[in-house]
Amino acid sequence: MERSEVLKTEINLVLEQCLGLVPTVYSHTNEMYLQGPIKIGNKWIQTKVQLSLLGNSENIYIQTQHQHRLKIKKISEISKLMENISGENQRTQNGIICNIDLSANHNRSVYTEIASLWQSEDYDIFLNKNCTYMRFEKFAYRKQHYLELALPSIQILKHSLPSCIDLQSLVKEVTGLKPLLQKFLVFLEELKPFYENFTDIDELCQVVQPSKPTTKENWRMFVLKERVFLKIEFKDPFAPLSTMVVNVVGPTEKVGPLRHVFDDGLRDWDPNLNVHKNLLRIFDLCFFPLPSAIDSEPLSIFCHICCCHNSELGDIPIVSCDNANCSLIFHTSCLKKWFTTLKESKTFLHVAFGFCPFCRTDGGILLAARAFIKITVSRFPEDPSRWPW
Repeated sequence: MERSEVLKTEINLVLEQCLGLVPTVYSHTNEMYLQGPIKIGNKWIQTKVQLSLLGNSENIYIQTQHQHRLKIKKISEISKLMENISGENQRTQNGIICNIDLSANHNRSVYTEIASLWQSEDYDIFLNKNCTYMRFEKFAYRKQHYLELALPSIQILKHSLPSCIDLQSLVKEVTGLKPLLQKFLVFLEELKPFYENFTDIDELCQVVQPSKPTTKENWRMFVLKERVFLKIEFKDPFAPLSTMVVNVVGPTEKVGPLRHVFDDGLRDWDPNLNVHKNLLRIFDLCFFPLPSAIDSEPLSIFCHICCCHNSELGDIPIVSCDNANCSLIFHTSCLKKWFTTLKESKTFLHVAFGFCPFCRTDGGILLAARAFIKITVSRFPEDPSRWPW
């Protein structure tokens, strides 16, 4: 095999191993330059490799950010050579070399951007061995958030923002790793009111769904009183109050009066208080039922159809019979399945109706498998000037 073919094979191998290197060919001088950052252990070293494309030239020259000037015979030796170089250079207190000269005329590849972001105190970066995947995590004051990207395409794989946010479409015009990260940080700041409104609810209320709330959910369901639940949902997390929907779940005889209480209380909504405190004022409560202590056993509430606390979908029993003498409670999903077995059951606007599985022989009471009563959709118009406060 001719030397040119050997060199081509070796170059391709090095480019696969050192993804930060970008090749540039200068045909008038028959030279090729490979330049960019190379990751060695937990260090990034800006490197420039000069090699001749002429068949009679054997020397390959390497220059690093630390002004090392080296000469090798085979380009395949570069990785081992760089490991030796990285061990000789001065380190910072955390063991990471940080004197990359960004003002120099380096190729602005994504790996150059990664190298420049590597030592930030505002977040941690995880990079896999092949440098094809990275994760920003443990953001300052936002420890639960993360952003996962494919490299070198910078395609978003996963993120910690609410699931209802289409992050990919929001950043489609953004080019480059730094601008993408900056945009993500801006979104975190804009979502601060959204997350703060859930903080007191998560800490001071008995949240029943989601079973383990994360930064991804834009809703909470918690206990208001026995057999009655409140569901708070922010349709647009960037505008939580103007898109808030409150649902009351429970027997009709209990839900009806609560709807009137809420309607009347909205007129006195205080914009200086968060959602949790405003709801306490509306329902004239000092506190909602508190979450169970970490050490205590959870309440043994189970569905009277499947006899389980959690359904296959992970939800808990929340639907009660309207019959005041019937104290049974069911999973919404189980009740829907039960209704499909009844000839007299009906479905209207995606809500299934049917008779209670246990007290139907005594006349029965009609149940709605989706027992949500929306009572605020019309109370929070898009125009803030029409809000009740």
